[in-house]
Amino acid sequence: MEKNCPYCGASLQEEASFCPYCAKSINHRKQPHPPRYISGRALRSAGVLLAALVLALIAGLWQHCRPRVYDNDSTEVIYRDQGVDYQLCIAWANDPFTPADRARYNGSAPLDEIYRYPVLLYINLAGTETFAAETFLERVESITGEISQVDQDFQITCSEAVHDTDYVPNSAAILYMNPMVTSLGTHSAELTISIQMKNGDIIRLHQTQIIEGIMTHHFTSDDAPLDTVEDLEAFLARLDGIVGPEDEVYIHLPPMTYTEELSVTGRAVHLTGSTDEAGNRTTFAAPISVESRTGWVFFWEGFDLLGPGEGTGLSISARLHLTDCRIAGWETGVLAHTNAWVNADECVFEDNAVGFCFDAEHGSPSDSRFVNDLFRNNGTAVLLAQVPNDIPLQFPGTRFQSNGTDIDNRCGQELELERAVFK
Repeated sequence: MEKNCPYCGASLQEEASFCPYCAKSINHRKQPHPPRYISGRALRSAGVLLAALVLALIAGLWQHCRPRVYDNDSTEVIYRDQGVDYQLCIAWANDPFTPADRARYNGSAPLDEIYRYPVLLYINLAGTETFAAETFLERVESITGEISQVDQDFQITCSEAVHDTDYVPNSAAILYMNPMVTSLGTHSAELTISIQMKNGDIIRLHQTQIIEGIMTHHFTSDDAPLDTVEDLEAFLARLDGIVGPEDEVYIHLPPMTYTEELSVTGRAVHLTGSTDEAGNRTTFAAPISVESRTGWVFFWEGFDLLGPGEGTGLSISARLHLTDCRIAGWETGVLAHTNAWVNADECVFEDNAVGFCFDAEHGSPSDSRFVNDLFRNNGTAVLLAQVPNDIPLQFPGTRFQSNGTDIDNRCGQELELERAVFK
C-alpha cells in the first residue's frame, strides 16, 4: 500500500519514514512536556472559592425556604401555603370576610367593673366568601394573644384562643378580652394575635382596643318619684341634665303595677324590677315602646308585662336583652322591628297569639342565644319574619310546651336547636 509525501507529493511505500525525493521526514513526533506543577497555595485558594460557592448556594436555599414572619401591622394577612392563598383576619361575626378596623372602639365601660367581649379570628380562602378554618387549622401549631402598650388606669387581659363554633360558627378562634378601666376618659391597648405554623412561619394580626371609662348611676324611688308611668317618663326626660351623655344608668323600679303605656326613646337605660315580701312584682299592664339608635344595649330584668289579649306588649327598635321577665296575654308579646336586636334569658312567654316576633331589617347582634326560656300556650311561640343577620339563633335549655306552632321560620334563618326541649 502506498502513500504520498506531504511535502513533494511523491509516491512512497506505506512503511516509509522519510521521502527519498525531497529527503524530508514524514513522521511527526510530539515534543514531550514535563507535568505541570500546581502550588499548594493555588489549591487552597480553589478550595476556599469552592466552599464559598457552596455556602452561597446553601444560604440562598435557606433564604428561600426559611420560616418567615408575615406582619403588616393590620387586621388582615394574605398567606400562601401549598399554592393556595388564605385570608387571615380579625372580623365581626356579621361580616366574616371583611377585615375589622385597625382600631376597635368598644364603647363605654363602667369604672372598676370587669367585663368580657370576644375578638374573632377568621380564616377564609382569599378573594372568595369561602370559610377555610377547618382545613387550615391542621397546619397551625398554636394561636396566642398578647396585650401591650396599655394605657394608665386601664387593666386588660386576653384569654387563650378557643375554637368554639357552637358560639360563633365558622370562626377559627375566639380570644376573650377582659378589660377594666379605673378612670374616666378614653383608654387603649394593643392586641397582637400570633399564629405559629407547623412549618415555622409566624403570622401576626394587630388591633387597638379602645374603651371609654364612664360613670355608673343607680336610681331608686328614693332619688325620684317612680310610682306612675308619668313619673318614670318625666325622670327619663331629666336624665341628660343629671348624668353625662355616656354614663350608664340603672333604674330600680318598685314592686308595683304600671297601668299606662310607657315610651322610651334616646339613650339606653337599664330597668330592673323588684319583688316585695308579699310576692308583689313590678308589672306593666300596658304596652311599652322603645326606640334608640345609640347602639347601646338595654338590659331589662325582673318584671312582668301582662296584656288583655290584644295589642303588642313590647315593641322595640333598639338592642335589648331581657332577663327573668314574663310576657303574657298579648297578640304579640315582643316585636323586634326596624333596627332591633333582641334576645332573652330565663323569660316566660305564655298565652300570646305570638310570643316573640323578629321582623327587623337592620340590627347588630349583641347575643344570638335564647337561654333557658319557656314558651308555653302560645299560638306561635317564635315567629321569624326577618332577622337582620345570618348568625344562627340558639336556644340552649329553652322549652317549648303546648304551643300551636313552636317556631315559624318564614325567613329561613339558621337555627341551632340541639339543646332546645320540645314537649
